[in-house]
Formats: sequence, structure tokens, C-alpha cells
Amino acid sequence: MWTYVLFNIKSNLKRKENLILIVLFIICEIALLFILNTKSFTESPYQTSLGISIASVSQKNDPKLYQEFMDEVNLIRQTIDKGEQDGKEKNWKSYCEYKVKVSVLEAQWYMVTSNMPNDSYFEHADVLEELRKEYGLPDLSQYEKLIVQKSNDINLYFCSMQQARYFDYLLKHDLTPITYSYVDASSVSLQIARYILPVVLPLLVGLLLFQQKERRAKTEKTILTISGVKKKYVRWNLISDVLFVLLVVFLPILVYMIVLVPFKGVSNLIYPVLYYKPGFTGFHYWDTQGLDHIELVASGLTNMSVNQFTTPGMELMPLWQCTLFVAFGLVLSTTFYVLFITVLSKLMKNKYLSLLVFLVVLGLCSFASPLGNMQKINTFNPMSYRDFGMNLLGTSYFGYFAGVVIIGLYSVILYLVLKWCAKKVHA
Repeated sequence: MWTYVLFNIKSNLKRKENLILIVLFIICEIALLFILNTKSFTESPYQTSLGISIASVSQKNDPKLYQEFMDEVNLIRQTIDKGEQDGKEKNWKSYCEYKVKVSVLEAQWYMVTSNMPNDSYFEHADVLEELRKEYGLPDLSQYEKLIVQKSNDINLYFCSMQQARYFDYLLKHDLTPITYSYVDASSVSLQIARYILPVVLPLLVGLLLFQQKERRAKTEKTILTISGVKKKYVRWNLISDVLFVLLVVFLPILVYMIVLVPFKGVSNLIYPVLYYKPGFTGFHYWDTQGLDHIELVASGLTNMSVNQFTTPGMELMPLWQCTLFVAFGLVLSTTFYVLFITVLSKLMKNKYLSLLVFLVVLGLCSFASPLGNMQKINTFNPMSYRDFGMNLLGTSYFGYFAGVVIIGLYSVILYLVLKWCAKKVHA
């Protein structure tokens, strides 16, 4: 089998039109990396503090306690001013320490001023308490009696809680805050996966493989006469086509990683990214407001919306792990695209018509499921999962787990259709 697979891959790599496509693809990637690297110098790797609101506090309940509270608030404001200055001067260790302290205090204050019971609404409250003690921070709960009216809004708690854990992770792992467009050996694969491949991968598969039926017509007659080969032939072709596309996609990425190692190293492989846990561990639909008119704010390598900042389901994952999950999604998507174009080429005599149908169907599916689309029917739209990085990191309303199940199911169906087509043709 592997002899045949390698033969197919080599023959595809030797074709002039394929080589031109591959070169153009690599040029696009290199151009993107230069653009992102330039952009990263102008981006801010840090967020401004939310602050602690004193609107709900009154000195009438206890004037002395109120003065103590205001003294604490003034110290926090001074810490914020110094911390923001550290960020501008790139004193990152001092800046991360400031972010942890302020975020812990903010989160604690939202707990104190909220009507919600701590045990059922405030995730990671135990972690925040440990950080409060570790960094020698005051206990703001002692000022609860000053609060005139409590709120039911706990959204800002989640934002502060996430930032506290995020910057504590950076501090304890001696990591420098990086921007959303940052490119190094650790992040290059993720950047290519989310900026280029969602659009280019289906186009690349279609252009590379739409002529496979015509190319293999002569060899099929000879190969299918060999005993025991007929039943395996479809599988062999599928494996060779998928491996060919994956070689085209992943080999340049591997080269970029190797080239970038001497410049910035691989320490950021453990850099934290925020991912949407409910969509990763289950068939979960993120039912909230649309993203179309909400500003996206970068938090390291995660491009977050206000909704994500205020969502309890966001958790930390090291970059190397995130990269592996995104790579698995790419393999799954590639298999789906290869099966789709192969089935169309089997069903249609005209190779250009099969390519046109392939591109039109995927294009319409992509149009039906943009970033801010919330229609639940698009859970079954394969192009809702064209960017597994987007699904994993929570920028999409459709989760990673759903994508794996849906794309996997479509791939199985297409494979069965392909085997049926092969039986009809070679019966």
C-alpha cells in the first residue's frame, strides 16, 4: 500500500501546476508572517484595568470604616497608575504583578457587591483567595457593610478573575506578555491556521485534486486487475491525497518553526491561551449576543469580545496543547475537503464542473455562517468549523467538540458514498 501512496504523492509533487500552487501558497504565508510581525510592534499586549466602583458605597453606615476603604481605593489607584506606566516602559515582571494584584482586588470587590451566592456563581473564588493571601492583598469583604445597594450583575467578576489567573500564570512561568499578532516558533502554526487556512485550505484542496480522476484513469485499469486490490483502492487513494495535502500544509509550517527558533526560541510553547471549555468538552452552543457590533480586544493570543471576558466558561490552556488540537482539526477538515472533491469528481464527468460545485457549495456554507452568526441550524454547517482555532478559543458560537463530531460524521458519510461510487464504476 505505502508504495502506491508514495508513488501518488511524488507524482502530484512533480506536476508543474501543483508546484505553482504550492509556491503561491508559501509566498502568501511568508507575506502574512511579515505583516503580522510588523503589526505586533504596534499592538498593546495588555488590558487597562476595570477599576473598583465606589458608587454603591456610603459613609453613613460607618464613617471610620469608609475612610479606611477610601484609603485602600487610593492605594489601588496608585498601583494602577504605576502598573500602566510599567506596561508602557515594558517592565513586564512588575507589570504582571500589578495586573494580578488589581485583578484579584477587582474580582473580590465584584463578589462583595453582588447579590449572588459565592458558592454557586463565582468560579475559581478559592484560587483568587489564595492569590490574595500570596500577594499580601487586603480583604475587601470587611467593607461589605458600607454597601447601600447590591447588584445582580456578576459579568465583570469573570473578566477580572480570568485576568488574575492569566497574569499570575505569566509571572510564575517567567513569560513576557505577547500580542495577538505575535509571531515566533511557538505561535507561527496557530497564526497561519487562523489567518490563511480557513479560506485557502478548501481552495488548495480543490485546485490540487480536481483532476485526480483523469490522472488515474490509465493506471486504474491495471491496478484493479490485481487480486485483493479492488476493495482497498479507494482507501489507498484517499490516504495518498490526504497525506499529499497535509504535506503541502504542514511542511512549510515546520520549516518556519525551525527557522524562527534561533531568533525567539520556543519558551512560549507554554504560553497561556484562553479557550471556551463548555464548547471543548461537550456539544455546546454559545447562546449569547452577536459579535458583529462588539469590539474584539486581544488578550495575548486570544482575541476576546466583551462576551468572552464576562463568560465563566473561559479557561487557560498552554499554547502547545492548543496547537495540537488545532492541528487535529486541520487534519479532519482536510480529510473532509478531500472526500468532498473526490466524490464530486466521481459523480460528475466534467472535472471543471466538479471543482465549481465544490467551491460554490463551500462558499455558500461559509457565507451562511459568518463569525457573528447565531442560528442554531449552522451547528450542522461544516463551514462553521472552517477555523478550529476560532472554535477552540471561543471566538465562534460553535464549539470545538461539535466541530469534531460534525466534520467527522460528514467525512464518514462521504467515504461511504465514495465506496458506493467505486462499486458502481468498477462493477
